[in-house]
Amino acid sequence: MGSKYAVYVLILSLGTFISCGTTTEFPSKYRGEQLHFGQGGGFSGLVNYYVLLDDGRLYQKALYDSTFNYTDKWNKTFVRQMFSNYQMLDIENVDYFEPGDLYYFLQHKEGNQPLHSITWGRPGVKPQENIVTFYNLLYKSTKTTL
Repeated sequence: MGSKYAVYVLILSLGTFISCGTTTEFPSKYRGEQLHFGQGGGFSGLVNYYVLLDDGRLYQKALYDSTFNYTDKWNKTFVRQMFSNYQMLDIENVDYFEPGDLYYFLQHKEGNQPLHSITWGRPGVKPQENIVTFYNLLYKSTKTTL
């Protein structure tokens, strides 16, 4: 009886260890499409940083280090629509870097391609309204997971 219990505990512990290990750094190794988005700055300088993978997994970057924590699994239809909208809005061809004290960012990565990034926040200056709307939809969708 004792050895069966020990094997059960070992298997359970190993499963927990493996599941924790695969979710902390996974976005950095993912080869599919990724949307990185968030906001930061201000008095505290804190950054809310999210990564949405094309398979629907959402990660949040830890505040004080570079690890990613699994947050949620989003609806596949919504995720496909967001990645499709990114392409249809031609955001990958927008060059925009106008950060302010408070700033917002939207980034896209696919496979080994370089990260494409746009940043805004300087008072009185912002990108096209459809980009801001796209960002707001992404960012506000994270609020249901907090």
